[in-house]
Amino acid sequence: MYRAPLSAHLSSRPLASPRTLPPSGQAAASLVLDTIGPIPEPDALNPNFKTAVRLYEEGNWPFAFDRLSALADDHHAAAAKLALLMLRYGRALYGTGFEARPGQVAQWAQCVLRATSRATASPNSMTASA
Repeated sequence: MYRAPLSAHLSSRPLASPRTLPPSGQAAASLVLDTIGPIPEPDALNPNFKTAVRLYEEGNWPFAFDRLSALADDHHAAAAKLALLMLRYGRALYGTGFEARPGQVAQWAQCVLRATSRATASPNSMTASA
């Protein structure tokens, strides 16, 4: 099943490549962005999330992480998932480390798990019909 890139749904601006990464790193960063999956409409329309994604796509990693972590603190599941991925792959993928308190990380992970549980509990989900 083909999914359009997240940015195609969030912005009418042309995509800017992450400017600090070699081509293989750009592809990996794009893959990380794609792993957050479909975004529920209210979350996708959030202007702060759109800004965070634009910053991410432009390669402004620290600013993107700051915006994503603030959204994740407010229980935005897609932002929480992307912030967790940035924490996990920070130095290796982005060339810089990111920091969050253990309590934040736990809250973000719970937010992502709750969102995932809601999605798979839906009567229309693939797992519900399995």
